[in-house]
Amino acid sequence: MGLKFRWLGMAPDGKTITLRRYGGEVNVPTYVDANWLEANAAEIGIGIGLDVETTGLRPGEDQIIEIGLQEFRFHRNTGEMVSLDGAYAALQDPGMEISPGIERLTGITNDAVRDQQIDWGKVQEYFERAEMVVAHNAGFDRAFLDRALPLSREKLWACSCSQVDWHSKGFNTRKLEVLNIYHGFFTDSHRALHDVEALLYLLSLPAPDSDVPYLKELLENAVKPRVNVIAANSPYETKDILRQRGYRWDPQRRYWSKAIYQEEEASEKEWLTNRVYGGRFAGKMESIPLTDNFKMQ
Repeated sequence: MGLKFRWLGMAPDGKTITLRRYGGEVNVPTYVDANWLEANAAEIGIGIGLDVETTGLRPGEDQIIEIGLQEFRFHRNTGEMVSLDGAYAALQDPGMEISPGIERLTGITNDAVRDQQIDWGKVQEYFERAEMVVAHNAGFDRAFLDRALPLSREKLWACSCSQVDWHSKGFNTRKLEVLNIYHGFFTDSHRALHDVEALLYLLSLPAPDSDVPYLKELLENAVKPRVNVIAANSPYETKDILRQRGYRWDPQRRYWSKAIYQEEEASEKEWLTNRVYGGRFAGKMESIPLTDNFKMQ
């Protein structure tokens, strides 16, 4: 794949890139209007894009300081985004000091959040309407939302970071800010609603290898059955190859594990058998309910 497929703002001579500030739109097909939406109502789903800013990376100790969510409608079969609807953003006093590092990263200060509260009743209303919650690092955002909003634990979450194969499309990163730049635009990063709006715009764009919206791939992968592969009793000397293959160490349960699609189960079992267990598989495969995807264990 040529570089020009990745740089949407590249000049014809290939010497310069032009970036524009994102203005809040999504790539909606020109034929979509009120009559079309009414005629195709049975094929239209409702989702929400979501992002949280927090005092740190530990869901059990750190706190949400900002939430941003954007409701959108999409065609279930084509993956086309057909409208942006309501949005909500709010700051939250975490009851603890925001570190200078987080202030620099997000631009959110201790003064800005003082006495501020998220209206969780309003967030609940958005979750009740949505059939899917999209985040760019769903495991992180879900870990905080599941603690703050019980309904979050029952929802289907989709991860645009891991459930779109950015690498196969010529991108050498999954970082949202850089993907945005590859697609010719930038936004004020690390503010929750700005990141959500930019993400939904990105997902509404056609992929360079298929001319189909990225959202279609995300929708398909979000409902694929997945399994948790547990490399129980793996020899200590295999820890490096397990880590390189994407397994994570669970210090409480004391095993390496990773989630894969069910269709990859046979090949992963074969790899473990040959590379970890010396010819005799000793791990476990556990089915993951769709509503448990990206749920903190």
